[in-house]
Amino acid sequence: MNDTNSRDEFISDGEFIDHETSPYVHHSSRKEKKRRPLLTLVSLFAVIILGLASYFIISHFSNNNDAQKIQGKVAMSAKELRSVVLSKQLTVYWAGPVNGAKYALIANKAGSSFVRYLPNGNGLNDTTTSFRVIATYSQKDAFSITQGAGGVIGNVGFTNVDDNAVFYVKARPTNVYMGIKGKDIQIEIFDPGIDQALGLSLIHNQIVQIA
Repeated sequence: MNDTNSRDEFISDGEFIDHETSPYVHHSSRKEKKRRPLLTLVSLFAVIILGLASYFIISHFSNNNDAQKIQGKVAMSAKELRSVVLSKQLTVYWAGPVNGAKYALIANKAGSSFVRYLPNGNGLNDTTTSFRVIATYSQKDAFSITQGAGGVIGNVGFTNVDDNAVFYVKARPTNVYMGIKGKDIQIEIFDPGIDQALGLSLIHNQIVQIA
């Protein structure tokens, strides 16, 4: 309720009488005068309630939008991807931007994240293994575990130019694993192209954290 409009309405109805000049005490005017501070408080309370409601509505839609983004349901630009990663304080690695591409992000509470590359922004709802994916896993002793896996029969292992441990299964070269030196982080590079995943693991500073 607007206190100014209420006051004008009372005045126009002749409810307020100056008791200093009038020989009569107008009881309704006393009541209304006493109600004026109450009306002001009610108005203030209403404004606060509306403000809080607006805040929570905006927050809900904002958080819901972010939730869509980290559930892989939004195709983002490189700038948008970085903004979400930083705002949510996620640990996410990728292979850098690709001209014309957009990116979908999936992140979970276990500390894993997946960046899927969408050429020309297409393929958001495509569930096939047709797109490059860079996965980040929280893994204690990632370097030594990855290095050890490289020595298993049927696997290929080496240390790349960034001193990270790398291995892949000979029968599945589309998936290359990298243990980041000095961090409890293992990266999985998937690319359906021949030798593409391996090539990414060999290039200096190609697989980097979004920061």
